[in-house]
Amino acid sequence: MNNFKLLAISFAYPPLAYPRSIQVARLLKHLDVSTVIVCADEKYARKDLTLETNAEPKLEKCLRVPFLTSRWKNIAGSISHYLPFPLWNKTPDRYRSWNPIALKAVKNFVHYSRYNPDILVTFSQPISVHLLGLELKKHYGWPWVVHFSDPWVDNPLNKSDPLTRSVNYSLEQKVLEVADKTFFVSYETVDLVMAKYPEEWKKKVCVLPHSFDPELYPEPLKNHNSQIIIRHVGNFYRKRTPKPLFETLKCILSSNPDCLSNVCFELIGAINPLSQYKKRFASFPKGLVSIKPSVPYHESLKQMVSADGLLIIDAPAEISVFLPSKLIDYIGARLPILGFTSPGTSSRLIQNLGGWVADPNDATAMAEKLKSFLSFLRHNRSCRKSAWGKSSVRRKYEASVVAKSFKEVLWALL
Repeated sequence: MNNFKLLAISFAYPPLAYPRSIQVARLLKHLDVSTVIVCADEKYARKDLTLETNAEPKLEKCLRVPFLTSRWKNIAGSISHYLPFPLWNKTPDRYRSWNPIALKAVKNFVHYSRYNPDILVTFSQPISVHLLGLELKKHYGWPWVVHFSDPWVDNPLNKSDPLTRSVNYSLEQKVLEVADKTFFVSYETVDLVMAKYPEEWKKKVCVLPHSFDPELYPEPLKNHNSQIIIRHVGNFYRKRTPKPLFETLKCILSSNPDCLSNVCFELIGAINPLSQYKKRFASFPKGLVSIKPSVPYHESLKQMVSADGLLIIDAPAEISVFLPSKLIDYIGARLPILGFTSPGTSSRLIQNLGGWVADPNDATAMAEKLKSFLSFLRHNRSCRKSAWGKSSVRRKYEASVVAKSFKEVLWALL
């Protein structure tokens, strides 16, 4: 643990129940360097005590800095994301008010403990944390690594007004110019974000995907039920909805309903807004679709490994640049994967594994892929192998492999 000293800053960290919490904790846990992390203590946020419980003991220190906001401000901040008001809580997000408090905490820690890290790394989401990193870089001059899980200005899920986009572009430009190294989770994200910047800046960019920890998955219980269970584990919100699945089922029910005999699709997680889909859901045969609430992380892994197949649904797009962390969790479950996702990051990965993919804008293609997927599950159920998918592809996303790649890049900065 004495290779070099790393100061990591991530608003999201366990037990805060954000997908980013899991990925940051997992990466640092497997990094095997002396790490101090600065993270948020968010009073009103949802927490999950099952998230990476063995990660924090491997840290040198964990500084939890309060996110000082009231419940009504949290609600207002969430609502503001969907309102057309320029700038308000959008440059880059409502978590920016955490930065001054976190900056003071870091400076106090550095001063009183005489701490001098070899490298500073900031992890988003939220994006605001990179502005904190920019301040620390300017003040201390430490080598600075920026890690993005999603695009900033070019995020296709965020439709900004011209003024807000202009301010965010200016901020993003400053971060990417000053950072010593920048990480994105996919090549598609690199192409999207860096297309507007000098070629020289691209030399500082690396791709580092999310990872799964094979040690966290429980042994699957034997399913003595004859029913085929396909699970989608994760929340639906904004442009990511269950509509592609419902359209596909409607198409198959009208042409080949026997194909769906003794099949259940379980959607585990929140659907916002659920009321929009209630009529469509109610029209399906009883038992075909089951909607269940969100579960703690370890329970979600249990639900994955005990299914027959796993489903991922992405927001429709011309090119999908996102790498959902739940897809990486699916890979660790070693079960067949069906993806309703546009061409891009997730589609390429699922196909490389040997899975099934269809564009969420093409109901006919989705129906054909789903029928093929069900045929495979029925044929292979009785003789199910211990691991589905190409092992060489799955191996690239194991936490130990991803952490090793990250560490090698950090070493090169010293």
